[in-house]
Amino acid sequence: MAKRTQNNDLFRSAADIEADTPISVGVTTVGPEGFLAFQPMSLLDWASNFPIKDMKRLKFSLPGGRSDAEAVLGFFGVDSPQHWQSAWPAASLALRQTQVLNARSEAVTAWVREAEIVASQIPLVDYDEAKLRSSLTELRGLTREQFDIAIEKAQVICSHVGVALVIVPELPGTRLSGCTRWLSDTHVLVGLTTRYKKDDQLWFTFFHEIGHVLLHRERLSFVVDNAAEYISDDVVDSGMSFYEDEANQFAADTLIPPAALTNFLDLHGETLTNDEIHNFAESIGVGPGIVVGRLQRDKVLEWHQGNALKQTVDWGFAEEEY
Repeated sequence: MAKRTQNNDLFRSAADIEADTPISVGVTTVGPEGFLAFQPMSLLDWASNFPIKDMKRLKFSLPGGRSDAEAVLGFFGVDSPQHWQSAWPAASLALRQTQVLNARSEAVTAWVREAEIVASQIPLVDYDEAKLRSSLTELRGLTREQFDIAIEKAQVICSHVGVALVIVPELPGTRLSGCTRWLSDTHVLVGLTTRYKKDDQLWFTFFHEIGHVLLHRERLSFVVDNAAEYISDDVVDSGMSFYEDEANQFAADTLIPPAALTNFLDLHGETLTNDEIHNFAESIGVGPGIVVGRLQRDKVLEWHQGNALKQTVDWGFAEEEY
């Protein structure tokens, strides 16, 4: 996985504010139009909204040798809370679209910012949609390999088509699965969290985010996705439901072709053995845990069935680098 270095000027997402622009500094809330709204407060109070203790524990790229407030400013590459407010307006819309209602936007933006910093260390070619599509078979084939090796291979494949694939530890309370963010016209970030402990969940999330890249570029330049267990009709913005459903269907169909799954179930019915599932996975070129996860979600299997075929994801290798 890509090592990180301190570089707090990368990927600033807005122009500097005019000196006479009247902007308040204060508590972040999501207003009725989906934009960040502030109530006046001090610099120290503003910085205290960020989970600095957890960011340090997880080795986020906070500059050293500074006060907490200065470290947060440096982390975001801004010189004031006002500048931060102008640099992250898209965050409020992304949060409003798909984020759980009680997650702090400061924590979510901190996670996204860390993903940006990690992405900045990955050499990328210009984005190539055709090459990304042609890489899908190779990417899905990685689900058969040992996970820590496979995810590094996926990072290399993605970098060769203009996609920075990064994994960032989840900040408590954010309840995120991942994000997709276009950093420029030619580079896109796909960020994943370490919340998942089984390979099927993580790979499904990865292909969900790739679905956003391939299907929704013109409409969604920045989207933050909830973990599946926190998605519900009262959380996801009604305007986002279509895009989330499309990304889910893309992930499901890319991993397991619908016709192949139908034929398999017609042949074996609901009396499935682990051997039958393993052989089917081999025949379509994916890991058996992927098939088990799909059958569990479709309620063909109970949640306790088939789990021996899944890989347990050990994030120790990632945590050491963060």
